[in-house]
Amino acid sequence: MNSDQGSQFTSFAWTDRLLRSGVRISMDGEGRYLDNNFIERLWRTLKYECV
Repeated sequence: MNSDQGSQFTSFAWTDRLLRSGVRISMDGEGRYLDNNFIERLWRTLKYECV
């Protein structure tokens, strides 16, 4: 499971359930949402202006 470091993904209830199910946990570093920001804006522009 790869996620960001938001509180919903770092809570004990969530991580404990994943670990008990045998799921490996991987989290992106802080600030990684900024890397994705450009792509999200690009797709939004294409969706509203070109499609």
